[in-house]
Amino acid sequence: MRLILVNDVSTVRGGATKVALQCLEASKDAGLTCAILVGDDGEGLKPQFAGIRTVALGERPLRDGPTFTDVFAKNYNRRAFEAMEGLLQESEEETVVHVHGWSQILSPSIFYALAKHEVKVIVTAHDFFLNCPNGGLINFHSGDVCHIKPLSAACLATNCDKRNYFHKLWRFRRTLTQWGVGEEFWSRVGIVLVHEEMEAYLRYGPLRHFTTLRTPTAPLTPGPVEVWRNRRIVFLGRMCWEKGVRTLADALNKTGRTATLIGRGPLLVEMQRALPHCFVPGWLSDEEVARLAGEARVFIMPSRMPEPYGLVAAEALMSGIPVIVSSSALIATEVANNGAGLVFDSGDAASLADQLAATDDDDLMRRLSEAAFSLGQRIAPSRAEWARRMVDIYMGRSSFSAL
Repeated sequence: MRLILVNDVSTVRGGATKVALQCLEASKDAGLTCAILVGDDGEGLKPQFAGIRTVALGERPLRDGPTFTDVFAKNYNRRAFEAMEGLLQESEEETVVHVHGWSQILSPSIFYALAKHEVKVIVTAHDFFLNCPNGGLINFHSGDVCHIKPLSAACLATNCDKRNYFHKLWRFRRTLTQWGVGEEFWSRVGIVLVHEEMEAYLRYGPLRHFTTLRTPTAPLTPGPVEVWRNRRIVFLGRMCWEKGVRTLADALNKTGRTATLIGRGPLLVEMQRALPHCFVPGWLSDEEVARLAGEARVFIMPSRMPEPYGLVAAEALMSGIPVIVSSSALIATEVANNGAGLVFDSGDAASLADQLAATDDDDLMRRLSEAAFSLGQRIAPSRAEWARRMVDIYMGRSSFSAL
């Protein structure tokens, strides 16, 4: 069997690309013939995947600053269509195509190429771009989680985009282009969810086949952390509005508490200015993150959007570090029901401040830590189990539920 893996970028900046490359590694180890299509220059594939058939477009993602030509190319990238078509024609071997990211470079054009062939197509839903024009199911102006039917008249009329309404219209048109491939194609595509609660948000439209495979996760520290002896409050993630860093900054300033905020993003400088009493270093090495996690009392995941999984939260839980999570995160119910952390009202700095105050109780933190470690041991598959299950999906040994 042959696997063609598809992703916008080859360099790991977040969980989606990390998972994509893990899929490639698992397939290679299982003896599958592998190829990969990426929209960037492919440099992130070296040296680990240097021997794998690679097609790299050499383009830059929209997040690095859109250009005028992107108005057309990122709605329907003809070069991506031709590259996908070329890869599909290279071999008569039974083929499965696994798509991870396409919204930054490759565009919906790849699906038009796939629809012309009787190959097995799988898409991992790392976000909600399968049916939500802005990909986050969030109104970036009101801060509310969006419950409007995607691509409806109400959706079209709603200015929810992080930039402006004209950009919303462009995104809306791109999603129409995506669905324009046709129901016959989309009704045969298998959707891999990173959290089972995503399915309820993705049922709009012709998607029919779902399965859940949570992202493989490793603890941040070698063993459980005795958090009740520590004082460090930690945020680890992208510095952007939808990740809730402004809510966190407001809560920290309300309470005068110090915290460590690790990560890059468009709001990094703003956070450094807003929190002069905190440690906001930007990105750090894995070794330094592990050291600071060992000093953590609690991790904060303040996302405004319905965070599909929350990899950092899972990593913290596996280390016995309780988490304070936003009510909009899909993992929030699981954390609350297992006593593994605290939940605050999404976007509400006062609510987050109240939960931060609760962490002053050492006895509570000991109980939360023990429950966090317990939940962490079963929250996600091991890397080996995940790799086996992913290959089973490729080989047809694991089925998708049908609506």
